[in-house]
Amino acid sequence: MYNRSIDFRLSLLWTMSLYLIISLFIGCSDSSLPDTAITAGKYIIIDTRTDQGDRATAKKNAENTLKKYPDIDAMVGLWAYNVPQCLEALKDVGKEGKIKLISFDEDELTLQGIKDGHVLGTVVQQPYEFGYQSVKYLKTLVEGETVEIPDSKQLEIPTKVIMKDNVDDFWANLKSLQQLGRTAQNTPRPTEGHYFAFVVNLPDPFWSYARAGCYKAEQDFKVICDFKIPHDGSSAEQNRILETLIQKEGLAGIAVSPLDPKNQTEILNKVAAKVKLICHDSDAPDSNRLFYLGTNNYSGGRQVGRLIKEALPEGGEIMIFVGKMDVLNAQQRRQGVIDELMDKPLSQ
Repeated sequence: MYNRSIDFRLSLLWTMSLYLIISLFIGCSDSSLPDTAITAGKYIIIDTRTDQGDRATAKKNAENTLKKYPDIDAMVGLWAYNVPQCLEALKDVGKEGKIKLISFDEDELTLQGIKDGHVLGTVVQQPYEFGYQSVKYLKTLVEGETVEIPDSKQLEIPTKVIMKDNVDDFWANLKSLQQLGRTAQNTPRPTEGHYFAFVVNLPDPFWSYARAGCYKAEQDFKVICDFKIPHDGSSAEQNRILETLIQKEGLAGIAVSPLDPKNQTEILNKVAAKVKLICHDSDAPDSNRLFYLGTNNYSGGRQVGRLIKEALPEGGEIMIFVGKMDVLNAQQRRQGVIDELMDKPLSQ
């Protein structure tokens, strides 16, 4: 005899079982990604891992990513040392060349990785020009000459995309710029002339090129330029450097890459009240700095995004690595990557 109640219970049991299976599947899928994951078109940006400028932490971030997401498609570094640390982590687990690497800046380990086929490419700045042009413009400002500044107060130094087809020429040019700096450094430094300071954000080989530019500018423009590095990579140390500098007799101008621009407005305005102040590498637009000189970091991020598209035309999962997200250049580069992956139109 047909029993409707048994049939109903079996049907209900089957439905509940199916629901449970689907729920478990969806739950497992969702739980594998953090709440911070961003879907950008065909791409999923799993997260943005920061290291506060510490290379050991940067490598640990890469190692942890490989453990938690072994099938990740690409690792993207937005500061110079990030991809070199990713390379080390990949080497340790025998995955060199198996996960796409895209970089920002011209670290020599990154350039070697491009030559070896382990890094797809990198978007490079021109830090030599950061140093050279900063000194040049500070001298022009102090002497009362006109500097044509756009309404945006942004004087851009173009970026370049470096891949296997142009890495040799680019690297050779870098070495020639470093040699110019060494030659200038070994030449007796000027003892007279305007006195300036060039302040960076943290110790990194990237800044050796800017130092070379500063020293060459010293010779070309007959000025004096101190090169200052916050050795612990903290805004507190950078603030102490700025406080000390503005107490020095004869100081006429400072070019600085602010570490925490939103929280450094007070000290930056104090500097700007005493000497000519410009920003390089990373801007502090809410301060009284005269202008920003350097990379359009948002456009650079868009270039990184295009490299990701070239590496993964069908889409994929990506992890972004950077030093600090409270620095404006990091925010702008990351947003450029996201907007490019989402095919957001460029604003005119």
